[in-house]
This record gives sequence, structure tokens and C-alpha cells, in this order.
Amino acid sequence: MRIILIFVSSYMALFGLTLSQSIELALSNSPKILISKSNVKYSQYIKDEATGAYHPTLEAGFAWQELENPTAFTFSPSHNYNLSLKYNLFNGFSDYSTVSSKDSELKSAKLESKAIISDLKLAVTLAYTSYLKARKLIKSQEEQLASLTKQYDDTNVRYEQGIVAKNDLLLIDVEKLKAEQAFIKAKSDLIVAKSNLENIIAVTLDKNETIDDFDASVNEIQEIVDLESQMMQNRSEIKAMTFKSKSLVFQRDAITGNYLPKVNLEASHQINDQERISGTTIFQPKEQTTYGVNVTWSLYSGMRNLAMKKALLEKHNQQNLQLHQLKLDLKNQLRQAYEGFKVAKSAKNVASRAKESAKENYRITADRYSQGDVDTLTLLVSQSNLTQAVNANNDAYYDLFVAYKTLQRIISE
Repeated sequence: MRIILIFVSSYMALFGLTLSQSIELALSNSPKILISKSNVKYSQYIKDEATGAYHPTLEAGFAWQELENPTAFTFSPSHNYNLSLKYNLFNGFSDYSTVSSKDSELKSAKLESKAIISDLKLAVTLAYTSYLKARKLIKSQEEQLASLTKQYDDTNVRYEQGIVAKNDLLLIDVEKLKAEQAFIKAKSDLIVAKSNLENIIAVTLDKNETIDDFDASVNEIQEIVDLESQMMQNRSEIKAMTFKSKSLVFQRDAITGNYLPKVNLEASHQINDQERISGTTIFQPKEQTTYGVNVTWSLYSGMRNLAMKKALLEKHNQQNLQLHQLKLDLKNQLRQAYEGFKVAKSAKNVASRAKESAKENYRITADRYSQGDVDTLTLLVSQSNLTQAVNANNDAYYDLFVAYKTLQRIISE
């Protein structure tokens, strides 16, 4: 996959960057994605560490001692080597609960990673469409400036001929200056939009990079009741919080295991510095191997276990409240996105018709102005209305697509 992305990055300038390529670049390069992947790996390692409790432990040691006041049954100085093997037979099911807790945290991390990917895809879409809107804004502002420049030149000729008054010429000049400033701002906005896109995809685009337009048509949507049902079933954040709650339950179970006895199977082999014999009695063999079963039961731990169980219960209650708040927030987001989509769909239809009406109105007004039937102010108003209608239509075209993608994000993973 990385080789393909490098190939895409190398030849984007030749073929043009697309929305799907931008998303792939973001998923490959964004620090947010890399952090989420690292978090999943971290959770996996933590689970592996907990799983280690099912395996035996092998320890090697060395001891040396010299007694200041040795007795008849002690030896000084002395040293020994020790190799011990331990295996836990029963730990009050604490190990099982701990592994289950870490497994739930791992699943939660994976689901949170999915949510980050979905959020990033939407962010790329927003940045990409913002760039396209800014690019079309430059075109409309450039057309307005060119039109006003022509109007100024034509009106100046008519002023020199004494056909129009000087204030008519000045009105057009003021509007032309405004258009020049709007054109400068539009070019600046395009630079900012490109920078935002580069920030999202984590790739610096070439100065002459071409960014392709796309078909922004959308599909029909279901009723909000059906969308809400899908959202509650699909959202990764809800599933992630559910696994976090399960993790806390397993942690409490692990604490409960501390109230039960622990049983260890132990084997040890010790090599002493020398064999010590008194007559026929061996006080210290050269080597000694021991086997045994060690049972321990903690009868009192200073109320630490009880306090920790209460703390985990409180944390579990917090988690449930956060889950409830998340569901409320998602329902609110869905309602806003649903209404936003309906408004954007209507706005697109209105903007399209308004653009055609503004174009025709300007054409008629410009013809009448050239014939002296309308004044300069009427011409300027129709010119301004046309530019606004063109910009509104461009924005509405992409806004509907963004509204649709936002709605899809809310009901998806």
C-alpha cells in the first residue's frame, strides 16, 4: 500500500490529485492515524503482559554472606546459586479477569481507531471541498472584475462623449476597486484552503499541483428514525465505551480474586559453596532440589481491596453516564445533520435557479444600459447579484455533498 501511495504522490502533478487519493494519503501519513495505530499496539502489548501470568516463572539467583558471629550451625563466609521454577495453579481467577479486562481495552482501542479514521475521512472531504469552493470563487471574482473593467472603459468613453455624468463613472470605479480587493482576498483564501488540505493529508503539494473536481451528486436518505437506529448499532464510539465498561467490571472481578487463596507449584535447585559434614550428619549438601506447593491467603490488606473496588464501581458509574451523554449528543448531531441536509438540498435547487435568473437579468440590464435605458446603479446591482448568485450556487453544490457526507459519518462507524 505504501508503495502505491508513493507512486500516487510522485505523479499527482501529472494526473491531478483526487478526493479518494487525498483520503488515502491522509490515512497513510496523518499523525492522528499513526497515534491511533500505536495506541492499539500498546493495548495489545498490555494484554500480552497480562497473559504472561498463565506462564511459569523461572528465576536464577546468587547469595553470599559473611556472619560477624557465626554459630555451630552456621557457616561463614558462604555462598550459593539458586534456580527456581514457579507456576501459579490458582489465583482467585484474578489473572483471568485481568486478561479479560485488557482484552476489552484492546477492543475499545481498535474501535476508537475506526472512529478516528472515519473522522479523518470527513475532515479530508471538508478540506478538499473548501479548496474547490475557493478556486471557483477566484474564477467568479475574476469574471466580475473583468466585467467591471469593461464597463468602466465603456462608460469612460461615454463620459468623454458627454453621454453620462462623472458620478456614473465613479460608481463603476468604486465597484471595480471593490472587485479588485475581493479578487485579492479570494486568491489568499485559496492559499489558506490549500494549506488546510496539506495539513489534513500531511503532504506538501506542489505549487502547480492540479486538484481535480468531482461529481458531488448525492443519494436520497432514509427517515430519521431509521437513521438513528443505524447510528446506535454502528457507531464505534458507543461500542468502544461499552468495552471500557466491561473492562472496569473485569478489574473489579480481579480485585475480588484477592480475597481467595493463591496456590503455587514450586521447584528449586540450589548449589552451595561446599558440602559440610559433621561425623555422619550432613549439615549442608553440595546440591539440593526441593519441590512443593505453596498456599497463601491474605486475611487482611488494610482495606485496600475494598477501597479499590469502590473506586472502580464509581468509575464504572461515570462510564455509564458518559455513554448516556454520548448517545444524547449523537442524537442531537443526527438531528442537526438531518435538518442541515434538507436545507442544503433545498438551497442547491434555489441557488441553481437564482443563478440562471441573475445571468439573464444581467444580460438584459447590460443591453439596456448600453442603449441608455437604465442607470449605472441598476447595472451595478445586477452585476453584484450575478456574482453573488454564482458564488452561492458554487457553495450550495459542495455544501450539499458535505452535508450528505456528514450525515453518513454520523450514522456509520
